[in-house]
Amino acid sequence: MSLVLTLFASPAGRLVGLVLLAALAGGGLYLKGRHEGRAACLAEGERDVVETIARADRARADADERLADPRRLREPDAFRRE
Repeated sequence: MSLVLTLFASPAGRLVGLVLLAALAGGGLYLKGRHEGRAACLAEGERDVVETIARADRARADADERLADPRRLREPDAFRRE
């Protein structure tokens, strides 16, 4: 225990302690940023998926509405004629 106190009492020991403390703080900030960045990336991916599903649902609803128009004469059969 006295060795640790002697180490921190010397100027070189205090410098090493400060460098070690700065390295630990920098590492902690890096890990926190990495964790938050990953969470933001996953959230953006989920938003993209939900938006794509909603867009597809709207497109299907629009197509159903267009096909259900009573003024239409018949179903489109272009795929049968090709």
